[in-house]
Amino acid sequence: MFFKYFFALLIALNLSHAYAEDKENYLKNQTTINILKENFTTYKLVGKAKYTYFLLDIYDAKLLSETGNIEKNKFALILEYNRDISKKNVVKETIKQIQMQKDLNKQDIKDLDTLLNKAFREIKKNDVFIGIKNKNNALFYFNKEKVLETQDIEFIDLFFNIWLRKNSQNPDFTKTLLGQTN
Repeated sequence: MFFKYFFALLIALNLSHAYAEDKENYLKNQTTINILKENFTTYKLVGKAKYTYFLLDIYDAKLLSETGNIEKNKFALILEYNRDISKKNVVKETIKQIQMQKDLNKQDIKDLDTLLNKAFREIKKNDVFIGIKNKNNALFYFNKEKVLETQDIEFIDLFFNIWLRKNSQNPDFTKTLLGQTN
C-alpha cells in the first residue's frame, strides 16, 4: 500500500526534479576548463541544476556566461552525465524536445537525426557534453572532442531552448539553471 502512494506522489511531482547548489567549486574537470578558456575571456556560473527522472540521476547541468548573468548571445551549457545513456535514446529525446517547439516534417526530422548523430556519442557515466553559443555560431564538444560546429541559428536556438525556454518540459529545472531560484 505504501508503494502505491509513493509512486502516486512521484507522478504528482512531475517525475523530475531540479535543485540549486552553491556556486563554488562548480568546475572540476580540467578538459572542460580548457575548452571554456579557449572560448571565453572569463566565465562565471549563471546557475546549475540536477536533472532526475523517476529518481534516476541523469545529469548535472551548468550554465555559464562571461558576466554570470544569462546572455542571449554568448554562453556555455555543460551537461555532466551521471549514468550511461545510449546515443539512440539521446538523439530520439532531443528530436522530441525540438518537436515540442516546432512542427517538423519527415525531411526535417531526417536532417535533424543526421545532425544529432554527429553531435552525440554513446554516453558513459562521467562523460561531459558542452554546447557553446557565440552569437550566430555554436560549438559542441563531447568530452574533449569538438563534435559539431554550426551557424544554423534556428537549430542553435531550438537546441539550447530545450533547457532555457520559459515553457520547457521542466520549468523548475530551467529556473534553477538560469539562476532564478528563490
